[in-house]
Amino acid sequence: MFFLDVDVSSAVNSFENLAQYGALGIVASFMGVALWMLLKRMLKAEDELKKQVDGLQKEMNNYILNDQNKLKEVIENNSKVMTSLRDIVLELKYRDDHQK
Repeated sequence: MFFLDVDVSSAVNSFENLAQYGALGIVASFMGVALWMLLKRMLKAEDELKKQVDGLQKEMNNYILNDQNKLKEVIENNSKVMTSLRDIVLELKYRDDHQK
């Protein structure tokens, strides 16, 4: 909330005060501008990285969903094969019992 109460004229006055210090004021002003530019660049890079992470997370979720679906299909196929195998074993047992 403190930042919302800042007066713009005080910022202009601070630059005027820096200018009164001559070369030191100018160097301090350039450092302030350079710091501001670096901060903006850092924030932009951070936003781009966040977007990239979001995209990669969506891609990973898609891979997980695809793998889950494939795993479900494998389990269903395995269940069908096991049922068929059980039926075959029971049929062979039934034939053996009736042949004797």
